[in-house]
Amino acid sequence: MTLMAMVLGVAACSSPVDSGPKAIQPARIPEGLRSETSSTTTTTGPTAESEEVTVYLIGQDQRLVPVKRRVTAPVTVEKVLRKLLTPPTNAEGVAGYRTAISFDTTLLSARIENKIVTVDVSKVFAFGDVTDQIRAYAQVVFTAVDVGGVTGVQFAVNGRRLEVPAGDGSNQSTPLGRGAYPQFTPR
Repeated sequence: MTLMAMVLGVAACSSPVDSGPKAIQPARIPEGLRSETSSTTTTTGPTAESEEVTVYLIGQDQRLVPVKRRVTAPVTVEKVLRKLLTPPTNAEGVAGYRTAISFDTTLLSARIENKIVTVDVSKVFAFGDVTDQIRAYAQVVFTAVDVGGVTGVQFAVNGRRLEVPAGDGSNQSTPLGRGAYPQFTPR
């Protein structure tokens, strides 16, 4: 008997079961919940605000290879160089592309004056044997001069101008263009 009374008591307190959703009259919705809302959707693909740019990695034949990446608009040499300083993507690695630029390099600035960009980095970013060091500088030069308005590149570390190797191995403090690295020009 007590069990029966408990079952009836619990049943009386339960919510009614509906067969589906029901419309609620606006007047029955509490005032604080009546405001209209809208939903938003987040996308993670390329948007109208991003633009395709070219950075140069090292291919299997040890020459530079143009690779497409995306930056937010407007395109600046600094944004493009920051993309170059990010490690190759998985897809780029699978394709056999690599970089000779140290992964822990930070771009401090990329200032353009008279069509020459001064690339100021946190440390000397070229590593490996001499040829790979030259490739690293070639990667930066090719990438920078691919941006409109840049014809040459000079380098600095923490604001101090730096002599860097050209393709022939000679150290240069003058602005460098693609012609300084003919042996790495993409085929």
